[in-house]
Amino acid sequence: MIDFDHKRSGAALLATFACLAGCASPGPPLPPSLKLPEVVAATALTATRVGDAVTLDWTTPKRTTDKLLIAGPITAVICRNLPPAAPAQPASKAPPCAEVQRLPVTPGPSDATDPLPAPLATGPVRLLAYRVELLNAAGRTAGPSAPVFAAAGAAPGSIEDFRAEATKPGVLLRWQTAAGSGETVELDRTTVEAPAPAAAKAASPAAAPARKTGLPGGTKEPAELRFQAGPADAGGTLDRSALIDRTYRYTAQRVRTVELGGQTLELRSAPSAAVTVAVRDVFPPEVPAGLVAVPGFLNPGDQGSPATPGVAGSSAAQRSAIAPAIDLSWEPDVEPRVAGYRVYRREGSSGAWQLLTAELVSVAGWRDATVVAAHTYAYRVTAVSTAGNESAPSPEATETAPAQ
Repeated sequence: MIDFDHKRSGAALLATFACLAGCASPGPPLPPSLKLPEVVAATALTATRVGDAVTLDWTTPKRTTDKLLIAGPITAVICRNLPPAAPAQPASKAPPCAEVQRLPVTPGPSDATDPLPAPLATGPVRLLAYRVELLNAAGRTAGPSAPVFAAAGAAPGSIEDFRAEATKPGVLLRWQTAAGSGETVELDRTTVEAPAPAAAKAASPAAAPARKTGLPGGTKEPAELRFQAGPADAGGTLDRSALIDRTYRYTAQRVRTVELGGQTLELRSAPSAAVTVAVRDVFPPEVPAGLVAVPGFLNPGDQGSPATPGVAGSSAAQRSAIAPAIDLSWEPDVEPRVAGYRVYRREGSSGAWQLLTAELVSVAGWRDATVVAAHTYAYRVTAVSTAGNESAPSPEATETAPAQ
């Protein structure tokens, strides 16, 4: 007779040995996750004093202290303390959180504004320490961030009478000065209108390509720009980086720098009212300088053209076969966006001015082949921009056409 109980016991024993040989050990049990948001990194938190408030910016982590993605709502608690005059305590002995605000946040860029009470927004400058604590849905936290600092006390006064004007060198910005305050002025510029697609340009001489370095310079710029007006408040500055065919919005702030508790901090005024200015190519080039007229001769078939060396030294026989001319030259205009020049002439000292060049002259010189021998002429030259703006005329140059 078969002993079934004995066989079952043997099978169970074999199964036990097989499991010991092939089953992995689960190891010690893990504690349950508390789902605590990671602490805000010290490098991800900043505090900026603007007017009567402090703005905090930080990055809310997306993971818990167990490296799991955060699920559920997160609450940020803003802590504000007045640090003691003694050296800072270790983080483990940081003062309790003096809560001034709490708000819901989500992983990623976050911010909060702390309106300062009157005692902290006025009076002497003092040090403020801010920390951020993140709470999970159960109200638990992994602890506060390391502190960042801002300055309490009276902020600089706002800039008044702020205005902007487009000029040829750039955008001129002016305001009511506060000389002697020891504060600098910073300006924020935002491009609110990019240039429209360029229309087809009018044909121009092949020898006179348009120069593109306009008012003033290149074609690339940041959408937002911050720059200083200078080391002291002079009541104005010039934004030379403004480009043609852009519209800009500007605001300005006064900034005071202070040293507190080993920290270099800024107190900023509230931003000024915004001003908007459109920069358009409506400014004429500079007046051409150094116009000189020189008499000469040319072959009868020659026409008015860029000046070339004359033949005034030719023999009498040669001169009998050529016609009089007057060569003009002037200093080249190195200003950007100059497309060319126009040449004007009048006979004598009281005649009407006549345009001699139907097309723009591409170089700083021209030959007048239409003069009459022994007649006296006055000349002047203008510069023309790529937008068609014409300069005032140059000083006159007078010369008499040579006789045969």
